[in-house]
Formats: sequence, C-alpha cells, structure tokens
Amino acid sequence: MKAELEAIHENDTSTFFDLLKGHRAIGLKWVFKVKRDPAGNILKHKARNDYDEVFAPIARMESLKVLVALASQGGWELHHMDVKSAFLNGNLSKQVFVHQPSGFVDEKHEG
Repeated sequence: MKAELEAIHENDTSTFFDLLKGHRAIGLKWVFKVKRDPAGNILKHKARNDYDEVFAPIARMESLKVLVALASQGGWELHHMDVKSAFLNGNLSKQVFVHQPSGFVDEKHEG
C-alpha cells in the first residue's frame, strides 16, 4: 500500500486542498490481489486504490488472438511489457476529487 501511495506522490498526480464549493469527492477503496506463479506459489501481494467505476483499458482477447496469428504467419517476434503505475502517466479530461484512502490519512490535510 505504501508503494502505491509513493508512486502517486512521486508522479505528482495528486494535491491536498480544501474541496471547492459545488464539488464532491468520491471514495477510494483498497483492492488486494495475490500474484502467483504457474505452480500456485505466492509471488507477491499487491494493493492498489480503486475508484468507483474506473477501468483500465486492456486489449480484447480476440484482438490478441489476431495479433498472435499474424505474428505466427509472418514470422514476427512478439514482446510484451507491463508499465508500473501506468494509470498515473495518462491525462484526465477533467478534475477528479477523492477522499484520502483509509489508513493513510494525512492529519494536516484531513477534512
């Protein structure tokens, strides 16, 4: 959980301030996942904040199958990657106001 909040702080994607009149803050919830290897052994525990009705863009399975088929026919080499904290590198079209996450409230900016 600390790593998630440190990534938000390091990428300068949030700022503490009093909520503006006429605006509403949405709640955050912690989402916990366990990452396992193919044998089922635990590799690591992951925690992240989730906003209600926010989704990460991912490719559809059909698109991936077409890509793999084309690569196979064309003799192409495929590579994949994961961008850590990728959601922090995008731009939002509007401001989003959120409450501080439970368990990590900064007393100086509470309210």
